[in-house]
Amino acid sequence: MKRTQLLTFMLAVLFLQHVFPAGAISLPEIAAGDSFRIDEQAVLQGMKQSWGQGYEPVITGHTMTLVLPIRSERAEGMIQTEIIPLCVGVSPFLKQDMSARTGKSVSGIWEVTLSLRLMQGRRNGDYPCFIRVTGNDEAGGSLAADFPWILRVRDGLPCRETVRMEVSDVKADLRLGEDGTVTAVIANPCQSVAYDQVTLSVSDPSGEIIPQYASVLPLPDLLPGQQTEVCFPVTVLNKAAVAPHTLQLQLNWTALDTARSQTGAYTLPVHQEIRLEQGGLKMASSVVAGDTVMISLPLMNMGRADIVNVLATVTLPGITERQSVLVGTIAPGETRQAQITLTPDRAVSGDFTGTLTVEAGDPDGNQVSQTLPVHLTVEEPPQPAAANNDARIQAEKPPLLIWGLAGGSGLLLLLLLVQGVLLRRKIHRLEEDRL
Repeated sequence: MKRTQLLTFMLAVLFLQHVFPAGAISLPEIAAGDSFRIDEQAVLQGMKQSWGQGYEPVITGHTMTLVLPIRSERAEGMIQTEIIPLCVGVSPFLKQDMSARTGKSVSGIWEVTLSLRLMQGRRNGDYPCFIRVTGNDEAGGSLAADFPWILRVRDGLPCRETVRMEVSDVKADLRLGEDGTVTAVIANPCQSVAYDQVTLSVSDPSGEIIPQYASVLPLPDLLPGQQTEVCFPVTVLNKAAVAPHTLQLQLNWTALDTARSQTGAYTLPVHQEIRLEQGGLKMASSVVAGDTVMISLPLMNMGRADIVNVLATVTLPGITERQSVLVGTIAPGETRQAQITLTPDRAVSGDFTGTLTVEAGDPDGNQVSQTLPVHLTVEEPPQPAAANNDARIQAEKPPLLIWGLAGGSGLLLLLLLVQGVLLRRKIHRLEEDRL
């Protein structure tokens, strides 16, 4: 327990050095080591109980008396004990020599007593300090040790600080039907008030986000100016809406021997995996160049939130580099068709391979992409000019033959007529010669 308190105190010191303005903290260089220790079992004159039982100094009037039973297996002779306030600006001590030199007692303990004057106008609060003990070993070597200590003043004027918590960086990774964590940074902004028995509870008024374990999470005590990062485990139920949820963070603690409470509301999103499913791709395996082919792909939303900006794109090098259609928004449980029409140029033919890509998102800005292979064979179109010429020739053959026969017959008829005329003239000439 003491080691935990020491670690907490040291972390607070480091934080105080960064938080308070320059000069607010007067902190000499601290020596580390196990040269000295406080005997937590000893009860000396002027002590009502041991340090292990929670000893507190006595304040009478404006004088504080602190008794320390110091032990060491290495120190010899006199030791010096000094009180070093961490934050000089709010220290309740008057300016004075805050050290004492003490010799070893018969029992083997240095019975240190420090009587220090306090300000008459001091205010109630908790004032972090160091108790520094220095001395020498048998060979004359230096020994030193520092002990964290808090002076709790309760007989002064009312504290003027606002006793509140500072809550920042509230975040969460909440996914539908999964365990998650709500994280936050909890800070004690006071300069002279310590927070004890700190607890945190997280609740969702809708009942869709519940604590994963206990409903109340104990937190470490917060010394003046100290902060801590907390992680509260939760579970998002399967019935939860995929939408922002307003979570209530309630902090309870004790300050200046009084119970305190603070509640804040924080809106955090609940996400889900984009469950965009595909049906069977419908597309002809071949098409005649110049004709149209349609590609159809059913798209189904199997999730519980809208899938938005659904875009289907076909890439078939040699036919089209990019041809897209906007499907739009697909509601939960809805199926919509992505239909794209392609018309290969009459000058192309052969086998073509490409892809059909579907891109979509959700209202939170998350993206998903799916790709399918597509294949298309483009066939050469028939040659209509040559076929029509042959048909025309075949169609024209009978009329030419008829006209040829008719011409031949006319010619023969003309020859017969001419022959008849010539024969008649010859007959007439023969008859004339007989006469």
